[in-house]
Amino acid sequence: MSKQTGEINKTQRILSIYHLFTQCEEVSMQELTSLLPGCTKTFSRDIALLKKSGVQVRYSVKLQAFVLSDIKRASPDLPEGLADKRYIKKIIRLISVMDGVPPEDCDIWYTQSIPGATKRTMQRDFTTLNSIGFCIKYERRSWNIHYTGVDVPPNRYYCDRPTDAYSLTTFKKRV
Repeated sequence: MSKQTGEINKTQRILSIYHLFTQCEEVSMQELTSLLPGCTKTFSRDIALLKKSGVQVRYSVKLQAFVLSDIKRASPDLPEGLADKRYIKKIIRLISVMDGVPPEDCDIWYTQSIPGATKRTMQRDFTTLNSIGFCIKYERRSWNIHYTGVDVPPNRYYCDRPTDAYSLTTFKKRV
């Protein structure tokens, strides 16, 4: 989120919506409009992009909310256009990182899980996830995890995931 304007970009918004789907049993359109900047039409387009990316989400008329029907992703529905196809692949890659990145050695996991991606792509993906509330960082020095008393070795990537469903930095503060 931009500190000056409070705006978030499309990718940040889509990843934030995906985070809600994975953390909550149901997500209403009212909840989306109260947490993220945008309107119902924007969120409908974002959810359609998530569906094209293989996220199995459906609208429940009974609950009047969106429900993740299966945590496993389906085969993506890649569009014909090159730019649209590239964007869907980017969303799929970022969702894969959100779902699977381990607490330690994130770079090793990334290169094994996403073959063919460059180091620069990995750094951009980590930056994007950091912008929504993940904390994936490279530690140059050894440091101590105080609550466990364990010394953590230097020159490695580490990840701290958001603590709950509403802890992303892209969400508006709840009252």
